[in-house]
Amino acid sequence: MAISPNGARLMIWEIVFAVVTTLMMGLRLWAIRIRRSSIQLHDYFVFIAYLSTCAMEGVCFWAIANGLGAHTDTLTSYEIGVQYQLFISTYVTWTTGTVCCKFSMLALYTSLFPSKQFRYAVWVMYGAVFIYYVFFLSFFMTQCKPISYGWNPVPGGYCKSVMLEEILSIALNMGLDTAIALLPIPLLWKVQMPFRNKLTITIMFAMGLFVVGVMAWRMVITLEPSTQTDFVHGLYLVGLVSFMELWFSMIIVSLPTVAPLFRRYVEPFYKTLTGRSSRNTNPRHLREAQHTIGSEPGQMKRTKSWQLEDGYLELDDADSGSKGHAEAWSGMSQASLVDASENTSHAITK
Repeated sequence: MAISPNGARLMIWEIVFAVVTTLMMGLRLWAIRIRRSSIQLHDYFVFIAYLSTCAMEGVCFWAIANGLGAHTDTLTSYEIGVQYQLFISTYVTWTTGTVCCKFSMLALYTSLFPSKQFRYAVWVMYGAVFIYYVFFLSFFMTQCKPISYGWNPVPGGYCKSVMLEEILSIALNMGLDTAIALLPIPLLWKVQMPFRNKLTITIMFAMGLFVVGVMAWRMVITLEPSTQTDFVHGLYLVGLVSFMELWFSMIIVSLPTVAPLFRRYVEPFYKTLTGRSSRNTNPRHLREAQHTIGSEPGQMKRTKSWQLEDGYLELDDADSGSKGHAEAWSGMSQASLVDASENTSHAITK
């Protein structure tokens, strides 16, 4: 059949955000390249999430071409079978993508905060996310026996309802994302810096709660009776919200790593247009000259001439013996968390 109106809308959303997320991954790589630093663990995780999302988008295009978003009773048995194949493939790609976004943020936390107690908390979250991944991926993959029963029925086969499990999956996912978003906030507020900068960085980390709001919307859609009775038609909204979770997660976990590009390129351009000059004529040195978020300082060359550098500051709390303030690995002068928060402010507001 022809592409349904709902399918066409979903396709437009996919194309737009495919471009946006690809640009975000490109900016992330650019930030790494201009600092001559290596790709870190949190980078690998978000790249896996990006590839999983691309695979999910490709399969969804195929399902759209076979009636996704139309009413179920208007489709042929082959087209309905394609929608079942979409279910199986998206269970794998969506679950992998959302889990890798969580892993990416947790890996970023471990590179920012050296506190042993905090790292223990991060490892507990790693374990919880991994258990979530293994349990629900295994469950969803065994929804039908045989797995191909949805599009190739055989005598004695069946597909069971996963309504309860989907609700449980969404609820646990919301809980995990909330915990990850709020995890560094108590430690952050122990750091000695201006209130405005604490608030800015807190907002950056707490942006993960926006994804939780998207998941709450997905919960409402899942509980709608029409989503179950006319499942192919309901796939439009379910698919859109599922994609939104991945798209926004990738963008949010990438913001801290691309913020230095705004400091280096956008801010000077903005000041040129507005005729503003820097309030501080003395160059400010950040803690690591050629150092993107999460990279190891010892793996790169240093230069004494880089100014207003776009590195980040590792945060130490009182438990780690640092007197509650940020200190420079490289010994460069006047390293301040204010610079990091200003980088974040430019990424969010410019």
